[in-house]
Amino acid sequence: MRSIGLLFLTYLLFAGNLPAQRKKAETAPGVFAGGVVYSLPRTGIRLFVEVLQEKFFHGPYYEYAQKYLGIKGAPATDSENWTITGVKIETYGEPDPTEVHKASGSVASLLSLSEDGILAGINSKIKGEDGKVVTSDFTKDVEVPRQLWPDVSMHSFLAEKDTVRRSGNTFKSFEEKAAEAANDIVKLRKRKALTLAAKYDKLPPDGKAYEVMVSDLDRIIDEYTSLFIGKSYRGKHNYTFEVVPDNKGVKGLVAFRFSPSSGVLPESNVSGKPIMLELEPNTDIVKNGYQASSPVSGETSANGIYYRIPGIAVAKVLNGSEVLALARLSIAQFGVVTHMPDALLNGDYSIEFHKVTGAIQRIGD
Repeated sequence: MRSIGLLFLTYLLFAGNLPAQRKKAETAPGVFAGGVVYSLPRTGIRLFVEVLQEKFFHGPYYEYAQKYLGIKGAPATDSENWTITGVKIETYGEPDPTEVHKASGSVASLLSLSEDGILAGINSKIKGEDGKVVTSDFTKDVEVPRQLWPDVSMHSFLAEKDTVRRSGNTFKSFEEKAAEAANDIVKLRKRKALTLAAKYDKLPPDGKAYEVMVSDLDRIIDEYTSLFIGKSYRGKHNYTFEVVPDNKGVKGLVAFRFSPSSGVLPESNVSGKPIMLELEPNTDIVKNGYQASSPVSGETSANGIYYRIPGIAVAKVLNGSEVLALARLSIAQFGVVTHMPDALLNGDYSIEFHKVTGAIQRIGD
């Protein structure tokens, strides 16, 4: 019986220890296997384009501008004109599909990646910024009032003095109304001249009131003069275009299209004139970059971490032979891809990379 009791006690102790052993095995960390896939950035070029739109409407009395006001060549038709007033060049980074790599071993756990998988740092808490989404609106139009000339005359349109009884009355001709408008313009100009010379009435003591009076006279004169020479309405529009060059110099890349009568158009709309982006890379940097990045004696790259040495290029935005914008840019794909020395990948150093060019930006402890 004593032997049976000892055997039973031993069984209980062994059975009670099984859950603890199983729990310990379940919580033990696994062995790191496989690797981390990352990409190097390529540099895109973002163009910010500012355009001025002008809509012109000819005046209803344009035929009589020279006869009554001495204004020659008053426009007889409506027109619309667009002008590029400014171009700004900026760069941004995005994953390069031709430079996707895999890091394995202990160094894989040290990588920091951006939201889109670009290598942002090693043994560093830095994180790449989110990509900026830009939108261009091609449906904008300058705002024009529904009624271009709300007041075309200070006088009655009836030929007779009695304006109450319209039955049997005859209306003034178009030229008669133009003559009245021209006469009113001359009178208003004389009144403004007398006001400025302080000979018409006693000037108001408040200087601000005097400015308002002169401003109102100018506004009325301009409104009536527009009946002969027409009106213009202007508006500025801003567009953004993104272009990603390959790893070679680009001589004929269409950034967008432009028409003086229709404005800025997408690249696919062939009715507009192409606005070209020309890139001239510095080949010496690429040549010297390959030589400098060659492994030296005793240097290895077993961990396979790669980064970029960017190149330099001169960027021109051209409208035919006219240069709209010029800039010197650092472009990742115009440079060299090389490996990171293993001595920097042992966890003792923190490394940060430029989000647009992929170059080493900082090395610290």
